[in-house]
Amino acid sequence: MQEPSSIIIAGSTGLIGHHLLNFALKNDEVQHVYSLTRRPLEEVSSKLIQIVSSELAIDKESLKESIPRIGFIALGTTIKQAGSKEALKAIDVSLVVDVAQSMRDIGVECIYVVSCIGASSSALSHYLKCKGEMEEKVTAIGFKNVTFMQPGPLSGTRAETRSDETLLQGIMKLFHPLMRGFLLNYKPIHGELVAQSMLDLALHNSETNGCYRYTSRDMFALVNK
Repeated sequence: MQEPSSIIIAGSTGLIGHHLLNFALKNDEVQHVYSLTRRPLEEVSSKLIQIVSSELAIDKESLKESIPRIGFIALGTTIKQAGSKEALKAIDVSLVVDVAQSMRDIGVECIYVVSCIGASSSALSHYLKCKGEMEEKVTAIGFKNVTFMQPGPLSGTRAETRSDETLLQGIMKLFHPLMRGFLLNYKPIHGELVAQSMLDLALHNSETNGCYRYTSRDMFALVNK
């Protein structure tokens, strides 16, 4: 990348999004960071421009500094948090797609979205089916470059503890020595590593066209180059 870029992040209060925000604020290749959140952030930086909206709507008046060409979406929930399958779909599909469309409308050309390993619109799991439907709808919006990050079990400190993830992380640690090749996709991956991979890909692969997917195995390889 030849010139500093402006980016926009939706979901910068979550596990991956918060790491992504901090990486971006420290990176000299990033000129401005627009943060789209429901509540104000504590971070202070001359690079940071906060867009606070309960509906995660983008206020175009906030984009006077520059138009972000790269967008990141790190939004998602679980059935336990959402309360029902319908509520989960409203966030993991409808909200993500609406935010992606809003980003395209303001000029974002390349978008990076947190999804999940196994995402498929034909999956039996409601969670994976929602992720698959989201991927299909975001791809259809018409970005120059669409990249889905498909991590397996996430590790790291969240603002809200997810007991199912904590249990799975504990079980998977027992199998770490056996996890090679394709099985690396199911090795717990830290949210920080996912965020680092997203930003690195965005800053150095922005000229590519098409739809791409990166699993945990791919992300482990990226950071170990």
